[in-house]
Amino acid sequence: MMFKKLLTFMMLIFMIIGLGIGLYFSFHTNGKSTSEVSKIDTVFENVQTKQVQVKEFFTYGRAFNFSGSLSGISKDNFESVKLHLTNGDGIEKTYPLSGTFQEGNLVITTTDQINEGCLLDDLEAGEYVALVRLKLNNSVNPKYYSLENISQYGAIEYFTMTKENQTRKVEIGFQEKKVEEQEIAYLRLNVGDSEKPEDVYDIVLDSGHGGKDVGEKLGSDTEADITLAVSKLLKERLEANGLKVKLTRDDANSADYTSTNMYDANGRITTACASKAKWMFSFHLNNGNKGLKGLEVYSPAKSNLDLAESLANKIVTYTDLEFSNNNSFKKGNGVYVRNFTQSVMNEYVNTANKKGYAPYNITLDTPYLYTIREVGGIATNAYVDGRNKSYAANQYWNSNQGIECYQIEMGYIKNDLEIIKTQMEQMVTAISEAVMEHL
Repeated sequence: MMFKKLLTFMMLIFMIIGLGIGLYFSFHTNGKSTSEVSKIDTVFENVQTKQVQVKEFFTYGRAFNFSGSLSGISKDNFESVKLHLTNGDGIEKTYPLSGTFQEGNLVITTTDQINEGCLLDDLEAGEYVALVRLKLNNSVNPKYYSLENISQYGAIEYFTMTKENQTRKVEIGFQEKKVEEQEIAYLRLNVGDSEKPEDVYDIVLDSGHGGKDVGEKLGSDTEADITLAVSKLLKERLEANGLKVKLTRDDANSADYTSTNMYDANGRITTACASKAKWMFSFHLNNGNKGLKGLEVYSPAKSNLDLAESLANKIVTYTDLEFSNNNSFKKGNGVYVRNFTQSVMNEYVNTANKKGYAPYNITLDTPYLYTIREVGGIATNAYVDGRNKSYAANQYWNSNQGIECYQIEMGYIKNDLEIIKTQMEQMVTAISEAVMEHL
């Protein structure tokens, strides 16, 4: 009798232990407790059933941006609109959005400057839901709307700049969730520590010209050789600071380069885009006719010019170079933004008509310099899609993951060559300092 009672008691103990283990695992599926999962779930409790229709989204450099529209919003009642990132557990980030009205729809964009917006490197590890926070002047509380992807673009896998040998991966994609029997589409950002893949880089350095295309030349000095020497020296300096750096060309791969093969499989633009770098610095020299001289840093259109200004100021401070005396396309001392002009756009249309292909969709906001334009994807209106048979197609022209590129015209070969050759170390120091200060 005593034995049966003892056996029954032991069986009861095992059942309690088993139940406890089962509850533990049910609460910790995939490493997340139900309380943690429900925190994300609570985000959707007050989300409107109507959704923002996302027509375009992209990363450019370190920034994430999107544009879309929301129907049924009265212009008279509109007060403000913001982007709201939340993990449902106290971490919330808010970013300003721009709202305008077109044909009865509220058109939403993150920023007019493509290298601002949501800076992905600043996000803490975790899972975030992106919502649009709309405030109407006839309502006390704001309304929240999830985002639905109606664009042609897919998910983005982004890796942050390497800092203290640490890298994070940010997965950006659209998902659906059933809320009260209704499917709600939403934008999710998942941030976590990660090793940087072998073929992904922080910075890409582009040495202008190369191979059969020597660029500008003075005596035995060529633009191709000088730009490569600067790139190799800067690569060493940046890598010493812990960054991962890719060259678009080096001593081994540039012998067969020409002025038209930059979009080929091993071309400079293709190599740059494949690196998934955040920043690109493209080095060049100008000619020097008409008394022109000095440094020119060309920046992307519609972008914050802080890094361009820092590059120009530091190079002039550390070397004997002066700011360029060229006033065309000038935005500040040593800083330039060159877009297409109407006359050049007309020339391109005429060329397309003569060669029998449809003209490119070029606007006054399209960067003229191909190194800046073609590595930026949709953010910079890259357009070389193969219709002009003089070039191969840029396989990344329609990418929604772009590199923030600056073209550094180090000077004019006829007037600045000696400074560039003898003060290359100082120039590299200036550029590396500007980079590290803006990480």
